[in-house]
Amino acid sequence: MNSSIELISIGTELLSGRTLNTHAQTLGAALSAIGLRLSRDTTIPDGIGIIQSAVSEAFERVDIVIVSGGLGPTSDDITREALVGLFDREIILSPAALEEIKKRYAQRGHAMNPASECMAHILDGAEALLNSVGAAVAQRLDFSNIDLFAEALVKEKKTLFVLPGPPSEFAAILNDHIAPWLRNTFPEAAPLELRVLTTQSIGESDIVTRLAAAGFQALETEIGFYPGSGKVEIRLTASAEKKDALDKVERTLRELLQDHLID
Repeated sequence: MNSSIELISIGTELLSGRTLNTHAQTLGAALSAIGLRLSRDTTIPDGIGIIQSAVSEAFERVDIVIVSGGLGPTSDDITREALVGLFDREIILSPAALEEIKKRYAQRGHAMNPASECMAHILDGAEALLNSVGAAVAQRLDFSNIDLFAEALVKEKKTLFVLPGPPSEFAAILNDHIAPWLRNTFPEAAPLELRVLTTQSIGESDIVTRLAAAGFQALETEIGFYPGSGKVEIRLTASAEKKDALDKVERTLRELLQDHLID
């Protein structure tokens, strides 16, 4: 299984400007802490067809896809139905999730209603991931690409995570279930080494011109430039085994930009 991970956020409200989508930031930070990377973030509206196509296309690129949103009790919460059609699976009730929802309602002095029971539904064959801060259960579904693509000749393991959309619930499922699973699945993963330099009174174009004139090369190191508010942040990253190369690149940059560094 490759370590590339894609995120698909579902919700028309995320595209209307009414709701800020923070899932990529939350997931990206969690993955970086493990030593993995988020390779793509896609936001789509509520719709059976577009959900199915987005998930199918993601699995053509990666082995792990995380989907969020559309697991509530209202008519526009259609993620489960879309996935049922895509994977040809039935929806079943998770007794453990149902029990947790009942407890949550009882703690608040509310009676359960038929609509709330749907939040305990998962796809047949999936593992229920209990939600410690909300009602809707998350789930993990493992399958092979033969299940999804009939023409596939190689049986590769694929994993789909389906999470509720509210940020606090997304983060809870990520921390309680997904991060531990990823650490166990990729025991060799290690956080990248990071160096951050900040400059002022010099623009991006002047920085790259100065570096080019000095013959600067970021060997074995990934470099990114992030301008804003009259400053340019330069981020250097490399794997742990490339720490010496990273240190060398940082020293070189500090020498070349010393008259503009503010950190």
